Amino acid sequence: MDLGRRVLEQQEPLYAEEEEMYEDEVTRLESLPTAFEEDEWTHEDLEWIIEWKVRVFTKPTLKHLDKNDDEEIRARINEAVHESNIRTKVEALTSLSGIGVPVASAILLFINPDRFTVIDKRAWNVLQETGYLRQEISDDPTVDEYLLYLGACWAIANEYGVSLRTLDRALWVLDIKEDRNSSD
Repeated sequence: MDLGRRVLEQQEPLYAEEEEMYEDEVTRLESLPTAFEEDEWTHEDLEWIIEWKVRVFTKPTLKHLDKNDDEEIRARINEAVHESNIRTKVEALTSLSGIGVPVASAILLFINPDRFTVIDKRAWNVLQETGYLRQEISDDPTVDEYLLYLGACWAIANEYGVSLRTLDRALWVLDIKEDRNSSD
């Protein structure tokens, strides 16, 4: 499989068809970055991001998240919004009970979709298959894996002149299409 601007951009309609939360995702990508920047996000916004990322694991994740008090959650989110170091942003979020690197990356996406993307096994598989990443992703991705993944995504988005969100959606779709082709 080859990646290129045309291939990446052609996946958007397929993503919209496959992703049941697509319309809400688009709306929240427009509103949440400002809400996070102005500290006007709500617990419901955070719950929606978690549901968007983990789907079937939403209730267990939220149960763990509820172990954190609201002040701690707000402090860690604000740290992720205002800290300049990416590792520190991710570590602030993952210091919260219930938040691993994949969910932290999803929160960062909605904080700043121009700078961050979501680490995902499917997307990682496509990058590995196309030679952009050499190692397999671990079952519980680390901050170092996210930094490696994010760097590869920045390079590809820059190389092909697409947004990180376009790239992320395309990688997700391309892995689904690959799974379907291999099971035929």
